Amino acid sequence: MPEAGRPGPSHWWTRGLGASRDEEVWSRTDVRRSGHRPGHHVHVLVIGDDSHGIAHALAEDMAEAFPNLCLDRISGPHRLGEYDATLGPDDHVVLAIATCEVADIDETIRLTDSMPILAFTRWLVVTDRPSHTDLTRATQSGRLASVTNAPWSVPLLIGQCYSTMVRHLRGEGRSTDQIIALIGDPPPSAVQGPLVEGLGLSEHQVVLDLLAGVERVLGRRPRIVVPAGTRLVAQGEPVAAVHLVLDGDVSLHRDSARGEVLAHHASSGPLIGLVSLARAEEAFFTGVTTSETTLVRLTTEQLQIALHEDPSIGSTLTALAIRSLTRRLMRAEDLHLENAMLADDLEEQKEQLAGALEDLRRTRAELVDRARFAMLGELSAGIAHELNNPVTALTRSAEHLAEDVDALLGSSSQTSRARRAMTQALHAAPMSTADERALVARILGAAGGDRGLARRLVRAGARDEEEARRLVEADPGLLGSVESGARVGSSLRAILSASDRVVELTQSLKGYARPDAHDARPVDVRVGVDDVLRLTRHRLRDIEVDCDYCDAPPVVAHPGRLEQVWTNLIVNAAEAIEDEAADLRATMGSDGNGGAPLPARGDEPARIRVSVRHEGDRVVVSVCDNGPGIDPAIIEKIVEPRFTTKAGRVRFGLGMGMSIVRSIVSDHGGSLSIESRPGDTAIRVSLPTAGTPTTDEEEHP
Repeated sequence: MPEAGRPGPSHWWTRGLGASRDEEVWSRTDVRRSGHRPGHHVHVLVIGDDSHGIAHALAEDMAEAFPNLCLDRISGPHRLGEYDATLGPDDHVVLAIATCEVADIDETIRLTDSMPILAFTRWLVVTDRPSHTDLTRATQSGRLASVTNAPWSVPLLIGQCYSTMVRHLRGEGRSTDQIIALIGDPPPSAVQGPLVEGLGLSEHQVVLDLLAGVERVLGRRPRIVVPAGTRLVAQGEPVAAVHLVLDGDVSLHRDSARGEVLAHHASSGPLIGLVSLARAEEAFFTGVTTSETTLVRLTTEQLQIALHEDPSIGSTLTALAIRSLTRRLMRAEDLHLENAMLADDLEEQKEQLAGALEDLRRTRAELVDRARFAMLGELSAGIAHELNNPVTALTRSAEHLAEDVDALLGSSSQTSRARRAMTQALHAAPMSTADERALVARILGAAGGDRGLARRLVRAGARDEEEARRLVEADPGLLGSVESGARVGSSLRAILSASDRVVELTQSLKGYARPDAHDARPVDVRVGVDDVLRLTRHRLRDIEVDCDYCDAPPVVAHPGRLEQVWTNLIVNAAEAIEDEAADLRATMGSDGNGGAPLPARGDEPARIRVSVRHEGDRVVVSVCDNGPGIDPAIIEKIVEPRFTTKAGRVRFGLGMGMSIVRSIVSDHGGSLSIESRPGDTAIRVSLPTAGTPTTDEEEHP
């Protein structure tokens, strides 16, 4: 290396940018620089504080090798801003050299990203360190040209720098003559051109060049023409010769545990067996011609003789081998990509099949539920029919009994009072407990202050003090006779009322279990809701039921299917209320909640409100409860098949689920909506009135 501190023969240096002697800056103001043309300033930047004795010596060698260039050196990245300010629009920094005297080379290069003149400059690193961890970004960005050790070989260093500058200037669109005019003639160590000759030629031309080189040494080689299906190499067997394919196609196969796998077809290239032959290994593939093929067979000995006599054949052979291997590698990459895409498609199809299987399972479960419900409907209809006959007989017998007892008591004047008491008890409106207590208080004086006697008089039919006094003052046996008549009337009334109720229940049960095979017809929704309330009364104990029915036109529907909807909604509301109370009792122990308010409704009694409204061309049925409400996170899921909020609880209902409710409502052209918060859950079913065109309205709970 030149002596440190000595400028090159055609350069002079100045201290610039406020630099000290250890911070020398090569100036671009040298008007004596040979070959320099005004308006074209080509620079090479060197960064380093010379603490390792590298930066100054490096600048000396570069200045001597490239007299046409401006060699600029700054001590560190902190001077980059000042250096950039000295450059003008006609300046070109074709190369930047960073020495290991810079603390962080990656950070230094990053600082130049925002400097237009330096943003695309490639970097050479000169270092005496055994390793670097500050070249990651430079490597990834592509701005790192090369790394050279210090001390360096001047010819090799100059050759690398010249080649890097040429690539930079070619990237700017400059011609070879322009490049030579700017940076001078290439030094002997600046190797230009492709790494391997022949890669730029067509594959067929390379084959012909290789064959020509071989034939220059060995003489003309005979052409071998083979039909399709000829095996050239066999997997696992020694390779005795290389086959140079002049015309035709060869496919490569490999046997695997799962059968024969086609690895290459029309991508095997014109050179078969070279790699295995060169490495003295058995063939990795089986090569078979797929069409009539013309080839030249070259043995190991023949190739060795040709390469020994004409070394230039080696370059052509290398180019052909690289092209063939590249073709196979690209085919292998394509196969890998195809396999990955097939695997993704297979996984997607697998997920779709899993979804279809789950849909089939849900459908099967729904069909089982529907079949069970159909069977239950058939059984219910049979039970209702069987109950109807004895209940009808009971009703008729009770009516005849009432007539016979009335005739019997009316046959004598002595029993006339008992007959009136029976008739009064049979037909009088029911009296509330509060009204009965008030009447007892009014006739207490006639009973001589005896409250028990006053209650007997009330039950015997006394409704004022005068009538009570007459009963007290009459024959003592009269009061007993009148009481007996009243009891008979009450009993007959209870029998008739109970039998009428059973008849109503059987009629409701028949309507509920009515097959859906019948055509839809106009239906009064209020009647269906009322029937369901009677049928589910046993599930509504301790729950107040408020019914609010307004005049509403009929809807066209299957009555039995609509009653499935009302049953599910009402029973769900009752169970929600019951479950909240049960959960509270469970948390407070077996003694119950001790009157503590419930989380949702507080001190209010359990209540279900059922309303029927006429809104435009729709009939809207609402079922509201003051239970715990539905979690907003699952409110849209409760209409999905097999979804339940009663996990862990034993229920013996019909097993329809809200999904069937939604299906039934949708089949009738209606819509279902759910609004819920603690203490107030409302489910609204909207159905078109008779004569309104139905649409497939999607439910949005």
